[in-house]
Amino acid sequence: MNLSLYIAQRLTSKISHSITRRIVRIASVSVAISIAVMLLAIGIVKGFQKEIKQKATGFSGHLIIKNLDLNHSGELVLFPKEQSFLKTVQQFSYVKAVFPVCQKPGILRTLTDAEGIQCKGVPPGYGRVFMDQEIVRGRGLGNHDSIEVNEVLISEVTANRLKLDTGQSVELYFIQEGQVRRRKPKICGIFNTGINEIDKQWMLVDIRMIQRIYTQGYDSINGFEVFLTSLDNLAERTHAINEELLTTLVAQSVDESYFQIFQWLSLLDMNVTIIIILMVIVAVVNMMTALLVLIIDRTPMIGLLKALGGRNQLIRQSFLYSGAKYLLSGLILGNCIGLGLGFLQHFAGLVKLEESTYYLSKVPFSITLADALMINGLTFGVCLILLIIPAMYVARIQPVKAIRFN
Repeated sequence: MNLSLYIAQRLTSKISHSITRRIVRIASVSVAISIAVMLLAIGIVKGFQKEIKQKATGFSGHLIIKNLDLNHSGELVLFPKEQSFLKTVQQFSYVKAVFPVCQKPGILRTLTDAEGIQCKGVPPGYGRVFMDQEIVRGRGLGNHDSIEVNEVLISEVTANRLKLDTGQSVELYFIQEGQVRRRKPKICGIFNTGINEIDKQWMLVDIRMIQRIYTQGYDSINGFEVFLTSLDNLAERTHAINEELLTTLVAQSVDESYFQIFQWLSLLDMNVTIIIILMVIVAVVNMMTALLVLIIDRTPMIGLLKALGGRNQLIRQSFLYSGAKYLLSGLILGNCIGLGLGFLQHFAGLVKLEESTYYLSKVPFSITLADALMINGLTFGVCLILLIIPAMYVARIQPVKAIRFN
């Protein structure tokens, strides 16, 4: 039998003073609260980052390949749809799909109002899974390969502002080479991504409608949107794709296109780091205090053990094992509370958010096993290492005085 473990079991089985018992329990509960707060913090932030990045990439792709030059109006310059690099890029293992797009600013006009808007012409099947999830009324653009679809998909923000609904026709005006080009599509659906930078500016139309405004054919576009398997190593993947492009083209990543959003999301990591540091400090301080109180409470027993020949190392190990037991009980309780509340929010959505401010309608929660293990391992390791400090007090206890200690 391990003598240190046996003594530790005796230490934790019965504590003589009620005040000591309360302090030890408070320390264990503080560890539980700290773990719960850390798990909730990292889960909520990861959830925010995951959901918002999915929205941004779902609408615009992970990369956009465009011409280096802009015309005088700031529009993307046209280039041929058929490109030699496409086959090579599509063979990259991390490239999921490449879609040609054709964008042009225009004016959306109703009977009473008019406002500027960015029209993105997309091919059949573009963003089918994402846009179907974001459509709040109606349906997506028609899927016809042979004929031009005279439909438009507008955001809920635009629909509410201009008092529009599905089934209505709207007028679109474009300026091309000094001439006004007019189109009158029908609203087939209304979407809501929750990201104001997208919903306030963009509408989706059939790519052939925009191509015909620029030219008489369908051979020119002003961008390729590249969808990757994930956002991992985005800078390296963007560089690799850039290496395959013509000198007149460039691949721009989504974090550059939506710089403010991604910058805000990156700042959340700093908040999580601060919370984790503070909660670990709280757990450490409480556990150190509890262990020191437990040592003082067991001073007579320490003196007796020393008088019987027990070494300081044996006694320190016993108290460290005892502290580890209370620490583990706090970790288990904290995981139950933190993960329980997090998954309850994930499935039930009890806490709501203002979507226009936070881009989401409810607080998200997303955590991986690696994140949970990292939080638990960090807290347990730091606390256990620093518990050595109060355990060192054992060496200062003299057997004669300790046995008389009351």
